[in-house]
Amino acid sequence: MAAMCNAVQQKIQCVFVTGVSNEPSNKRNNQSFKVTASDVLNPEIDFEDLSMATATEKVDGTCCLIQEFQGKPLLWARYDRKPNKAGDKKFQRYQAQLSLWKQSGEIGEQPQHKWDLGKDFKEVPANWITATGVDLVDGVAQPDSLGHTPGWVPVERKSRQYCWHLSAVDLDLGLGMVLCMKENNDKELVIRCVPLSQLCGKTCELIGTNVNGNPYGLGTKQNPLHVLVVHGSIPLSCPSPLVARELHQWFESEDPESGNRVEGVVWHCPSGSLFKLHRHHLNLPWPVDLPTLSQKRVTIEVNATEFNIDTQATSQFSTLAAVNGVVVNQLRDIENILYDSR
Repeated sequence: MAAMCNAVQQKIQCVFVTGVSNEPSNKRNNQSFKVTASDVLNPEIDFEDLSMATATEKVDGTCCLIQEFQGKPLLWARYDRKPNKAGDKKFQRYQAQLSLWKQSGEIGEQPQHKWDLGKDFKEVPANWITATGVDLVDGVAQPDSLGHTPGWVPVERKSRQYCWHLSAVDLDLGLGMVLCMKENNDKELVIRCVPLSQLCGKTCELIGTNVNGNPYGLGTKQNPLHVLVVHGSIPLSCPSPLVARELHQWFESEDPESGNRVEGVVWHCPSGSLFKLHRHHLNLPWPVDLPTLSQKRVTIEVNATEFNIDTQATSQFSTLAAVNGVVVNQLRDIENILYDSR
């Protein structure tokens, strides 16, 4: 069965109720608190909806959107509007006051915080848009509980800070380099060209050499490789969160055949709702040696003739076209064939 691909526009809620403890996070070095999942389902979940959800791998990369810009499909990078220094200081004071109020047993009036949308936030780049689902008041986008306003910025040709995003697309040909499951085979992957027009409205993860420490071993600094993974396109076989203990045990299993060496699971519900469970929610480490995604065989399907790829150009597309049809045992082996082809 094909995976259900719901777009990821907002932060995804944990499938279980979470608790916060005042100890350093094992997910982010600069985070002074830890978020841990219980075995109680998130109260916002519809049981029937979740029972029909598709479990998919949470892939460790950076979030992107494919959407039209100036009449053509384009890759957009995630860019959240965040508080400036003054706004952040004001918010930290409020959080400290709120913490003291809770410690006092909630005696007295609860501290309140109100953002000044004109003064408390950093400027956003030109052509920035808010993510779908952001709360609007009188047509103005409102920040979330952390003071962030999720959004997107188009990745244009001269976007130097997004050079790795640009390596995974060919804007002249309107193509994206996509990693996906092989048809009717959940044991093998394919890297192929896909017209961006076919991906419009979808969100994906950019993964590769220079993204998040490259947990999947794609390419090297000498031969970098970056690809797009459409959200919801890598199905997983795991216990249902409706049976919490079994799901926790699946994550904790040391069985190499369990397929549990993933950053997390995202459940795509028929209603469009999304819920996740991250390894760090269970105090389990990430990254891990040889993730499940990295263990699968990979076929390169980048046909230069079919997509009018210039084989003489210096690009990831021409490099992969030179090894069209080659099969490797795992993702990290691709670097070897790229090196041999040069």
